[in-house]
Amino acid sequence: MNDQTVPQSWAITRREVIAGSVWLGVVTAVYGWEAVLPVTGLDHVNIRTPDVRRAAEFYAKLFGTQVSRAENAFASAGSRRGELWFVRLGQSSLAISPAAPGERPGIDHFCFGVEGFNRDAMKQKVAELNLQIDRTDPPGNNLWTKDPDGHLIQFSAPQNPTRPPGAGVGGVLVEAPDGVQREPAFQPTRITQLTIAAPKFELSVGYYRKVLGEEAERARKGRFRVGPSELVLGPASGGEYFRVGVAGFDPPAALSKLKSLGVAAGVVRKENAVTFRDPDGIQAQIGA
Repeated sequence: MNDQTVPQSWAITRREVIAGSVWLGVVTAVYGWEAVLPVTGLDHVNIRTPDVRRAAEFYAKLFGTQVSRAENAFASAGSRRGELWFVRLGQSSLAISPAAPGERPGIDHFCFGVEGFNRDAMKQKVAELNLQIDRTDPPGNNLWTKDPDGHLIQFSAPQNPTRPPGAGVGGVLVEAPDGVQREPAFQPTRITQLTIAAPKFELSVGYYRKVLGEEAERARKGRFRVGPSELVLGPASGGEYFRVGVAGFDPPAALSKLKSLGVAAGVVRKENAVTFRDPDGIQAQIGA
């Protein structure tokens, strides 16, 4: 969801090689090991829905201190143009795009933020690792790949907190209907966890070990550290969902607040999260 500037040349210049080396070196210094791909966090998750405005209003009510809209943009590699909405989730964001006719609501793609992102350096590294670059990957300051289970993944520079979410594709801030400052029910800090279905579990575990490094895998197989967040590979029967961390998270209070807002679908309290479903049946969580 970031800038789609077409590079002047596809050749890797000496300057770009040096930039890529610096980029890899910075991450090595930060993490204390040589990262496979220098991913620093979950930048955003993109959901697709038949009614983008309804979904945007729902998530804005829960988390929307900052909401923006792009009138006519591409959500992902190979997608059609449409109206996109964005909700700032602290250091991450939620992107909302239109589902194609007959397409089920759900997670469209997710984005790994890469500090000092350099497309050419990363493209070379991805090729060395023999990872699949999506065939629809367009030129621009992003790189798109797919994991063995077909999940579409975007790599890009982390979003700039001084710009509206989705600014790279034309997102413009949208004021609240009454014109006053937005006061959502929860104060989001970031997307703290993303759980995706992995029917080809062993293949996907191997894929993310390549992408994130063996050091990023937690004690439980299929769980990976992604900066301050976590990526979890789960069974197909478990569904897919994202967790939004909120300031001062308190499970009973969060449960009560969701119900007071009329959110009833799939609301379940767990030890460290409260699960719910949005108006399109997409599962999400609130947690620490």
